[in-house]
Amino acid sequence: MKYILCRAFLISLLVLGLACSASAQQVRSYTLFGGTQYPLRVTWVFGDEPGPTIMVQGGIQGDELSGFFTAQLLTSCKLHKGNLIIVPRANEPSILRRTRQINVDLNRRFDKEYNNFYEDRLARAIRFLINDVDGFIHLHEGSGFYNPKYVNNLRNPKRYGQSLIIDAAVYKNIHLAEMCNRAISSLNDDIPNKSYHFNLFNTDTFAKATHYPEMRKSLTCYALVEQGIPAMAVEVSKDIKDLEWKVRQQLKATEYLLEEFGLRLDVPKFTFPKAGRPNGLNILINGKPLKGRSIDLVRGAPVSTSGSGLAVTESGLEPALAVFASDRPNLNLLTAPRMALSSFPALEVSLDGSKMTSAKVRWKGSKVNLPEPNGPVFLCWLNGKPRFVNVSGTLNAVEGDQFIIEGVLGSSIEEVLNLKGFVASVTVNSGQDVGYEIIADPANFMSKYKLTGPEGLSRYRVVRETPGKRRSEFYLSIVPRRIKALQLVRRQADDVLVNWMDGRVENIYPDSYILSDAWSNGDLQKLQPFIDDIPISWGDSFEVKTGKDTVLTMRHATTFEPIGRMVFHGKDFLQTSLK
Repeated sequence: MKYILCRAFLISLLVLGLACSASAQQVRSYTLFGGTQYPLRVTWVFGDEPGPTIMVQGGIQGDELSGFFTAQLLTSCKLHKGNLIIVPRANEPSILRRTRQINVDLNRRFDKEYNNFYEDRLARAIRFLINDVDGFIHLHEGSGFYNPKYVNNLRNPKRYGQSLIIDAAVYKNIHLAEMCNRAISSLNDDIPNKSYHFNLFNTDTFAKATHYPEMRKSLTCYALVEQGIPAMAVEVSKDIKDLEWKVRQQLKATEYLLEEFGLRLDVPKFTFPKAGRPNGLNILINGKPLKGRSIDLVRGAPVSTSGSGLAVTESGLEPALAVFASDRPNLNLLTAPRMALSSFPALEVSLDGSKMTSAKVRWKGSKVNLPEPNGPVFLCWLNGKPRFVNVSGTLNAVEGDQFIIEGVLGSSIEEVLNLKGFVASVTVNSGQDVGYEIIADPANFMSKYKLTGPEGLSRYRVVRETPGKRRSEFYLSIVPRRIKALQLVRRQADDVLVNWMDGRVENIYPDSYILSDAWSNGDLQKLQPFIDDIPISWGDSFEVKTGKDTVLTMRHATTFEPIGRMVFHGKDFLQTSLK
């Protein structure tokens, strides 16, 4: 196991250096759900010649290492024909904890629309990405070795490793078996060890007597049935311990399949570096480097965490980096604030799920509980900013805001604070909601706990249930997020103020525009704009051309739920007036 973790980290190191030698390539990278605990990093690679657009994804299950490293390597390819959408780490929280799932299996959330956990928001975004592609390849790592007949415990029909998986040989004139068999033939020609050969694994998903009914909930099945595009999975074996070899074979398989789709590309060449702590890994706790085996922290004071991994690739992607406090193993402190109201034993740094370092915490300051003459004062974080709420008080939020319950001021123990209607953990539903990232989404909460209030307002109780402490509560109030207008900055001209109206077609002068600002009732960064289905940031520019439509779509940045869309139609007003 140590070998696997070490190799996992080494490939992370390797990937960061690849792009330096790559020739110029039109590449765009973007992180959806930025600033949350579940960032989704996406890379668009545009070929020199037009062709099909294929999506390749890895990392949907965090204990399948090969997939996210292979997809990461692919972001550095030289693409001659066609286009790629690459999602290397589809489920970053599970990768950071090196586990198949945190709440639910993300690859079983595509049979319908769910809205219970962060995995369902990722599934919503992945469905969006796959809407306009011509094919899909899913990268996995399964146990044992698939064989259509039982040979032994590791080689039988219930194992998934060393296979190309399809839901049907032929589906509505999509000849999946033919495509995969050609790729398998090319793959196996270069594998001397026949026990490591790949096999075609047809799960026969749509048959009544299928042995794999769970595949109807998978992403490949969704792509095939709902989008009508060829889709398959490439599984290498977890029981092959050489991670480098597996990544090479998975990358070859992906290349052969992309050629089947009509793409032409050169995959990157790579060699694995030697083991060791990476240069450039720099973590700061309260402004001081995290070095050695211990660190000093003050009780009741903020724990400010920042840092960087290694040099970022040209594609804009880098290994998933995290700092965890030992009492909150699912909250990455690099993207979440923390106040040390109660003590915790240690801090740990993780890079793509490999433990880089850890430090014991030496606590300074008093452990005495302060009196509560007027009842407790609750500390929460709203969009990364501290909020103090008195007993029976109300914390006002806007739909999509990020909310963390920190604790009770002056209390030295781990308080139990329960947001009624929200389930923080499916494994241990103890009512403890302290230290979890909560998205203010009424559709995500149990409706029976919603309190009556003005129309459009959602209100919930946060109850103190700490043993030995007097029961008390405060309220979380959530209003819908609304947009009133957009500010566009024109090149060498006056700014343009556009009234926001879902579905509206707005005639504007053909020009280059900067999406500058929005008049809304919440944080601007909680709005995620798209131009023609490509995400952009506030302050980015876009073009409106004469006689052409440019579609601006707006979504919630934390939930990916749609807010609306407008169409900007390029119209030369001067020419129209002369006519």
